[in-house]
Amino acid sequence: MKIYKKVIPNEYVFTIRDIDYNKLKEQGIKALFFDLDNTIIPYDVNVISDVDKAFLEELNKEFKVLVISNSRKKRVSTATKPLEGIPYVKFARKPLKFGFKKGLKLLNVKPSEVCIIGDQVMTDILGANRLKAKYSILVKPVKQRSDHILTRFNRRVERYLLKKAKRKMPEVYEKVFENYEGK
Repeated sequence: MKIYKKVIPNEYVFTIRDIDYNKLKEQGIKALFFDLDNTIIPYDVNVISDVDKAFLEELNKEFKVLVISNSRKKRVSTATKPLEGIPYVKFARKPLKFGFKKGLKLLNVKPSEVCIIGDQVMTDILGANRLKAKYSILVKPVKQRSDHILTRFNRRVERYLLKKAKRKMPEVYEKVFENYEGK
């Protein structure tokens, strides 16, 4: 399969709060894997806010919630310290399956029961599609200017692949990314 086909999420929303979680539950989703940096918090913020903490902990009552990040242990453990009952996977090496499989094992779920939510096509969405997760959602980066240098490079590759997807699969692209280009 062509790589530009593997970077297409099922859905695009502006923030994690814009997701229809009831719709996910109806589809049989039991677990939510959230990327950390620029999905939940900006890269230049060290700890999840009280508002985000309350939001994720409320979701954790309906779903099994996991934070999954390519960042190192110190970054992820510090950021997620306020969260109660929500595990994390650090240095996940997304888009490789390694970290996702670790998350599946931690939460005792199958890929067919998981929705992966993140701000990057090249790591979160490609990883979700490689894992064959049931659903993937791309969110607008919380604060793109805070991106790590590698993420900036990934975003250039992302733009190229999305242009190719738009050219080769216009119907799919329009359906999923109608709001994306205005990011």
